[in-house]
Amino acid sequence: MFLSLEKKNWLIAGALILCAGIILHLAALYVQALCLPLAIFLCALCLFIGFRRPTVSRKRAMTPARPSSSGMLSLPSQIEKEVNAADNTIKLSVLGSLYSKEQWKEIEDVVDIILDKFIALVRARVDAHTVAFFFPSDDGGYKIRRFDSCSENINKEAVIYPGVGVIGSFLKDGLKQLNLQDIVTDSMTLYYYTKDAGIRSLMASPIIAAGIERGTIIVDSTEQKHFTDEDHTFLSTIGHLCGQAAYYAYVHTEHKLKYVRFAAMSNTEKYFFQKHEIEAVLDKMAEIIPFAIQCDRLTISLKSESGDSATIKRAWGPNGEQFLDQSFSLNEKSLISLLYSKNMCFFRNFSNHYETRYFDGEPKSKEMRSFLAYPVGVDECKGGILLESTQKDAFTGFNRALLSRLATSAGLAIEKIQILEQARNLATHDGLTGLNNHRQFQKLLRDEIIRSTRYNDPLALVIGDIDFFKKINDTHGHPFGDTVLRGIAKKLQESIRDSIDISARYGGEEFALILVKTVEQRAIETVDRIRQEINKQVFRTPSGEDMSASMSFGIAIYGKHSNKSDGLIQKADKALYRAKQNGRNRVEVF
Repeated sequence: MFLSLEKKNWLIAGALILCAGIILHLAALYVQALCLPLAIFLCALCLFIGFRRPTVSRKRAMTPARPSSSGMLSLPSQIEKEVNAADNTIKLSVLGSLYSKEQWKEIEDVVDIILDKFIALVRARVDAHTVAFFFPSDDGGYKIRRFDSCSENINKEAVIYPGVGVIGSFLKDGLKQLNLQDIVTDSMTLYYYTKDAGIRSLMASPIIAAGIERGTIIVDSTEQKHFTDEDHTFLSTIGHLCGQAAYYAYVHTEHKLKYVRFAAMSNTEKYFFQKHEIEAVLDKMAEIIPFAIQCDRLTISLKSESGDSATIKRAWGPNGEQFLDQSFSLNEKSLISLLYSKNMCFFRNFSNHYETRYFDGEPKSKEMRSFLAYPVGVDECKGGILLESTQKDAFTGFNRALLSRLATSAGLAIEKIQILEQARNLATHDGLTGLNNHRQFQKLLRDEIIRSTRYNDPLALVIGDIDFFKKINDTHGHPFGDTVLRGIAKKLQESIRDSIDISARYGGEEFALILVKTVEQRAIETVDRIRQEINKQVFRTPSGEDMSASMSFGIAIYGKHSNKSDGLIQKADKALYRAKQNGRNRVEVF
């Protein structure tokens, strides 16, 4: 049968609207995905008008499985809301599982709205007793989801199983179109009625999306041979359109979740690389991880410069404060030492006996059932993340993928910061001894003189020289001479007040100390104590002999001997020269 010109025009209009919806969907996938379901619905509306025939008015009871809260006309405002929201900064909450659950719940409500609108289309076109949508259940059947019926005896929890009942007998080989013209059995054999409703004819059509059968539409009637071939064609079209609309609603949500997670992670990575302090990176990790990945305890550790130990820098959860700032050896057997040595992620349930996480004597939480450990770094493990849970098999593939990206990004940021710190350190510190270099010493001395002048505080400058250092190099070689330089530099640094006094390698075998808020007598006592401690040091020569080294020191007091940095250095250097002349291994004041 040929369609009338009016019907053809409506069909063409519907197809054009569908194409427009697809184009809009592809152009704005993440924020306008509901355009396609809306266009599909409009297309179906056009088809309905094209196929429309007069229907018999009948009073019926509307009994939806779940009442819809809003209609299809509210979707454009929802799209506008999403577009506006996309302009705002995406928050870290999108990384959490709660956000994901909320989004899927919202899209289920949208799909219910779509199904209700298609039910209304079918109702307007076909005179039916019941219109119902069925979708696969977890146990292999097809569960009723949305319906509209003239009967009050619909089973809202109905599940149709292949091979069971009138409809199930036709589902053995998958979903198919049905046209039962003369049903003589009790309506309860259809499995979606609780009492006989006198159903005598029924038609069904698969709900198809992306070429896959996703569910079925069932329409029944109390009259025999009620449905025409044109009704079947219409229902088949509705099945395809409804399937596409629901399918793209789900695809939209999936893509939206991926997008916002990607955007949130990008913002986090940007934050990592904008910061120039490792502490800021660790703070951000400690903020994000427990929020994004459900766990009961989090600990983050960093490897020391020596590489043989690490320290727990952040801790959250039970006994967290007892783990915080604890250092542990990477040479001893523990979960985290294994993480550092293998530089690879591992996860599992804890065994029945307690497994050491970091160190012997650590706080034991026997209620923890599973863990996820991930290295921080790229080519080398710079740190470690340990997540623990009271639930078995708590950490999913999604958790591992998210933590992988966080750990990799944080590792890159930490390595970058460490490289920058090393570069800055090389610019201001001596490469051999680690003390301030000559250039940095000059700057620090000027700063301390300004501070001393402003607050009228005493200040002492000390210059020391290793006695007979040339002989040490000539006798035992330059590598051993470097060992002596490093040993004396370490002793100098350990013998002064941390973060108050200043030590520097002045040049060659000469060292300098800036003693802040130190009067002359106190400076003499301090330097003489340092001299004695250095003289007690024992160095093992390449030939296996033990030897010691001594130093001579000269002191100059700011304000008394000079008011300028150059003059102060000159006076301290002359005092050092006098110490050398007077027998070495001694302290002299200008």
